[in-house]
Amino acid sequence: MKNKNKEITQDLENFCNIPKFHNCVSFFGSARLTEGSFYYKKAKELAGMLANAEFCIISGGGGGIMKAANEGAFKQNKDKNSINSVGFNILLPYEQKLNDFVEYNITFKSLAIRKMALIEKSLAFVIFPGGFGTLDELSEILVLKQLGLKKNVPIFLFGKEFWQAFDVFVRNSLLKLEVISKGDELKYEITDDLDFIVKTLKERL
Repeated sequence: MKNKNKEITQDLENFCNIPKFHNCVSFFGSARLTEGSFYYKKAKELAGMLANAEFCIISGGGGGIMKAANEGAFKQNKDKNSINSVGFNILLPYEQKLNDFVEYNITFKSLAIRKMALIEKSLAFVIFPGGFGTLDELSEILVLKQLGLKKNVPIFLFGKEFWQAFDVFVRNSLLKLEVISKGDELKYEITDDLDFIVKTLKERL
């Protein structure tokens, strides 16, 4: 327990010392999606477009969608005095290797504090297809928006085919049973349009 408390204290210190980056957008999605995946390619493309529009891209620092996001941002950085590509990695019992496209990195030991960094340091979120971890991150962002703690934060779910079933569940189960309020189903936008995401973020932020 003593070692665990020490790790949490160190993680909190690291969190408090994160520099202020300009207009951060966090990307979430599966670490299992490979470079040949449609979603990997689109995450890389979108990150590059956003970095070119002077947004800073944050990911979990690992592989899959995280790597795609960092790669896209890194390759658009013409000014090596600035930081376009940030990774908040996690130390796990099984190794999660930091990808090669991160310009600023912190490796956390606590999943909770790492997730806090990924969420609190960003002004917008793009959620690509993923598993339980991605759904956990999406749910937390939606709760914060629902509670008004991140009231106007844009949340984009990329991949209409993948996210359609989630949207049906929200509308036909959660909303129908009234365990969420009318309007909560509008707190995210499902899209396959990268230009729409970039244009919307430039207008809102």
